[in-house]
Amino acid sequence: MPSSTRIMAPQIKKTEKLPVYEPNIPEPTSREELLNYWLNISLDERSANKLLWLTEGGAKVSRMTDEVCPYLDRPERFDHSPQVLCKESVWASRCYWEVLYSGWVVIGAAYEAAGRKAGDGPCGLGENEESWGLGWAGSCYDAWHKGINSRVADVPQCCTIGVYVDQPAGLLCFYTVETEEDSKKKEVKLLHRFKNPIKEKILPGFWVGRQSSCLILKKEE
Repeated sequence: MPSSTRIMAPQIKKTEKLPVYEPNIPEPTSREELLNYWLNISLDERSANKLLWLTEGGAKVSRMTDEVCPYLDRPERFDHSPQVLCKESVWASRCYWEVLYSGWVVIGAAYEAAGRKAGDGPCGLGENEESWGLGWAGSCYDAWHKGINSRVADVPQCCTIGVYVDQPAGLLCFYTVETEEDSKKKEVKLLHRFKNPIKEKILPGFWVGRQSSCLILKKEE
């Protein structure tokens, strides 16, 4: 990958406390366990590509046409990749969030200081060593990292995706989230599990194709 012009995003003031990180505890295996690590996330307008429109108080990103949103030029903004990152970063903690999507999208995360400009090389989620992504490819899911895709076969499309990050353990996991017929409660099914060092703060992010959208879900009370 070409050398990147790395940026340092402004520090975001934390407004919620996550559980104190305890090493050497089992990886969550149910949605109930994952909810213990819920992180409220919101889209960062400063990073949004100009083809993307943010609504619902920074919870939804859409790309319904090729109309350009009149954002100001900023060093944090993605120039060419139709992508947006979130304000909240993950570091020294375990975090979980859920997203409702439609259309052609990639859901994932990227280093806070990952390149975002044309001269930085591939900037799409999962296209480089600084990001990870998962998206529906028409007949199956594809998980991406370092420009290499791993196909997830024999799993039907699900419109809700859960993402779990254990930064110190180097874990980033994607799940489908569906309501079970017998119990009528939501449960997760593991789609893909990345295990590699996460050396810097990472930010949740979304790549959004035409006629597509992502909505960050709120934790159910």
